[in-house]
Amino acid sequence: MRRNKILLLFVVVIAATAGWFLYNRYRVVVPAVDINNSEVGWSGKSVSDVHMGKIQLSKAEVKFQGGELIGGMFEADMKSITVTDITDTADNRYFIEHIGNEDFFEVNKYPTAGFVITNVKALGEGAYEVTGTMKIKDKENPITFTAKSEDTESGRRISAVVTVDRTLYGIEYGAAGKRGSEKDWFILNEIVLNINIVCAKEDA
Repeated sequence: MRRNKILLLFVVVIAATAGWFLYNRYRVVVPAVDINNSEVGWSGKSVSDVHMGKIQLSKAEVKFQGGELIGGMFEADMKSITVTDITDTADNRYFIEHIGNEDFFEVNKYPTAGFVITNVKALGEGAYEVTGTMKIKDKENPITFTAKSEDTESGRRISAVVTVDRTLYGIEYGAAGKRGSEKDWFILNEIVLNINIVCAKEDA
């Protein structure tokens, strides 16, 4: 009788351990995002110049399963856009007003832009091939890039460098042959986004 009780207890312990392992392996974890320390850096070039700045995020979410990134999204506050390389106050203000008007992002009409992950492929060592939909000025296009997940003291940082063709989103000002360009000067189509999302530990 005693042997049967011990055997039953052993089976219960094994089942509970296996259940705990499976639960932690397959449950989807959505850690809190530190929105104040998460941001999108941007840079753009003309044939003669380079400008760069930052955009704050209004919301973001990342999903993990078994310690691996499986999904997520972010929304950028386009009215928060800054330029960091122009030090003159008047020139800085003029530049921000210009990229915020109808020539570029039309931030009053389209106050947010964003990205939603549709598929993730683990590449190993914290790297992922991320595919999703980028939305700017209410125009959506699929895009694929490599993202990196790194541990920090307080959680994780998801980062990626993404190149976007602005003309796919109706931003054609200054592009070769378009309004605002000149014969020997124009703005390149590519905008480089440096995405950084900081989140808490998965079990927080």
